[in-house]
Amino acid sequence: MESLWTTFGVVAVVVVAVLVLVALFLAIKLVRKHRQVHQPGVPVPTKAAYWVSLAYTVFPFDLLPDPVYFDDIVVLTSGLVYVSRSLTKKARDDRRAS
Repeated sequence: MESLWTTFGVVAVVVVAVLVLVALFLAIKLVRKHRQVHQPGVPVPTKAAYWVSLAYTVFPFDLLPDPVYFDDIVVLTSGLVYVSRSLTKKARDDRRAS
């Protein structure tokens, strides 16, 4: 019975480590968009999505306890997708305007 708990503990640590790495990877990808997000002409909702998704990840107020990073991963992924699509749309609109 003791080996079952040891196995369970090792699996739990590995899962938490993978979730932390995924959340860290997404946060880094989002932070790398900082310069693009803060250019003139970028819509305010895009800037808000950028800051809210980063703030949600950093602040200790979560929907789920912090060892469970599912909610952080969902928020970061959603923010990254929204910001990326918005920046792509802005670049496309800028090309059409010139």
